[in-house]
Amino acid sequence: MNNTVPTNNTVPKNSPKDSFRAYLEGVGVSSLAQGLQIVLFPWLLVGVLGESAERVGYAQMALMLPQLLFILVGGVVSDNRPLGQYLFRLYMLYSIPCLILLVSVWQGWLSFGLMLFFGICFGCITAFVQPARETLLSRVADSQLQKAVAKASFVQFSAQSVGIILAGYLDEIGLLILISLQIVLLVTSGCLLRRCLGAVQGEPEKRNRSTWKDMVSGLELVWQDARLLQLMMVVAATGFLGFGLYLVAMPILTREVYHQGVAFFAWIQFSFMFGVIMSNVFSIRFAGRFSQPGRVLLISLLIRGGFLVGIAMHPPSWLLFLLVLLWGVASGVAMMLGRSMIHEASPQTYRARVVSVYQLAVFGAAPIGAWGSGHTIAAIGVLPAVGVLGVITILVAISAMVFSNLWQPVK
Repeated sequence: MNNTVPTNNTVPKNSPKDSFRAYLEGVGVSSLAQGLQIVLFPWLLVGVLGESAERVGYAQMALMLPQLLFILVGGVVSDNRPLGQYLFRLYMLYSIPCLILLVSVWQGWLSFGLMLFFGICFGCITAFVQPARETLLSRVADSQLQKAVAKASFVQFSAQSVGIILAGYLDEIGLLILISLQIVLLVTSGCLLRRCLGAVQGEPEKRNRSTWKDMVSGLELVWQDARLLQLMMVVAATGFLGFGLYLVAMPILTREVYHQGVAFFAWIQFSFMFGVIMSNVFSIRFAGRFSQPGRVLLISLLIRGGFLVGIAMHPPSWLLFLLVLLWGVASGVAMMLGRSMIHEASPQTYRARVVSVYQLAVFGAAPIGAWGSGHTIAAIGVLPAVGVLGVITILVAISAMVFSNLWQPVK
């Protein structure tokens, strides 16, 4: 028998299918931690510290503003680094602000200023994690990109839903235990993504190029492509009108309109996430059949505006949950289509930079929307503010249908 010892050049690599499975595991664990964060961060502000709508808006802006400032840099760095160790280290960094929050709650030091500090630190790390993790998706996807995006979104939002439900039992489980669990999940996710990335071939080598020039090249690519540019504008409107409002209005709505606690707020969040999950199940089943994704994207924006108007009419609790669920369905379709359109339209070598511009459009507009929503709610009340922004969303969708290339048939 010829017992040949394989050399380093013949060591088998994991298949793309195995790599994609490892990616989904890492995303699932980190999304479970994110689900905890979705409930705990605003509820610490509203339910524990009793902050006003303006201050909740400022805190949410602090959480998201670093992404406006650094996400383009994060996209450039993601293109220029081996992603395995890079993502692992970023996830280890997440534990630092979480540990500070844990000690503060334990010692009774929790304050609005500390929540701002936590938000800024967490947001800075996220600005580098998001484009790196999104770039990885296009590398490990071994089949139709729409289907891969839908599967990743399904895992992401399913895990977030579990985290949201756990956070809803805050009074029974205890805040210290939930924050400790969040830290463990983030560290575990970093380890899983490092294992996944270690199996992926063809990772980029470091290049000695100007970060500024690389960042500008991503912006130029988007600017020169009319369809990409208009997609970014619609996404930015979604971040400003929908995401920013959602982050501020829902906890205030829970406390001041429905006079409920953290469990009610968690079920609102779960209803939205369940809607997103439903949309992704549908997308997985019918992946690749959206022949006119731009039209579907704009229709979903129009429908979301209508749901906001419905929420502004102060429906009973059961109808509120249903409206939020349907809002999640429309949002999930839009998120899946937006991500897949970006991946399909951007060259591989520029993908992380273009993805970072996309995320800048979402998360850059969201903190401004959170700030504006907080002041609008303080000025006219939470229900009128939701209604006004819902009407504006409808008008933006109609304008995009009339004037943008997104409504035109794809040739």
